[in-house]
Amino acid sequence: MHLLFIRHGESVDNVAGLYGGSRDAVLTAHGALQVQRLALSLVESKLEVKHIFSSNLERASKTARAICDAQNKAHSSALTVVQLAELREKHFGNWEGVKYSPGPTEHRPTQTGAETLESLKARANDFLEKHLLPVLTTRVIESEKSCVVVVSHGISLGVLTLALAKKLRSTDGSLNQLPSIKISWSNTGYLDLVVKGSNGAIGDVVAGGSPWFGLNFSILQTNCTQHLKGLRKTRGGIGSIAHDEKQRTINGYFVAPSRKRKAGDVF
Repeated sequence: MHLLFIRHGESVDNVAGLYGGSRDAVLTAHGALQVQRLALSLVESKLEVKHIFSSNLERASKTARAICDAQNKAHSSALTVVQLAELREKHFGNWEGVKYSPGPTEHRPTQTGAETLESLKARANDFLEKHLLPVLTTRVIESEKSCVVVVSHGISLGVLTLALAKKLRSTDGSLNQLPSIKISWSNTGYLDLVVKGSNGAIGDVVAGGSPWFGLNFSILQTNCTQHLKGLRKTRGGIGSIAHDEKQRTINGYFVAPSRKRKAGDVF
């Protein structure tokens, strides 16, 4: 099966160069297009998405919802998004909403009240143990295309990935290379991990004592953004404004002429 760790689409705080953290920044118009590209690419990849987990911050949950809607439409399924506080971004304390590259005349205050690395690790481990592991250990793999999606934020995804690697190092040594790899996430970029059980399925992986025993992970792609190829931001600042779901694309203004009414048509 595949395990995808995905970063949300571009947000208004991203383009403004602000520490977003736990602020509920919305997607930009360009971010919404990124998300649409991502959702369509996952459908076209023929991955069979079985579970979707997401941060409960809007920029992540909207990204996850687009993936969910595309999957449901393509496969007539009834997927839902499980939104979790454990997947939220780091809280930056009094730096929330502050520029991370202040100008020469701007002053950035000494940081206070920021979430600690220990807290981030604790949240990551809670998600892995309480939410992800039960999915991995109770689902018999229907096919190699089965997929679990996790949508979160740049810092949180990094901590989550290293927390996963640490658990596996304590069992069978899988993903030992991760701590030496600097993994980054562009907006809607994703880490693609292939997960296998020791017997080729995931039904009985707890037999070795450790709940993670027998899970074999391998890295297929890091920061995959192939779905964004050729996508350019609309000029004039339009692409950077907050996305309005009520806005129509330009295609929406051109309606195909209605066909002539025929005998027998029912209206």
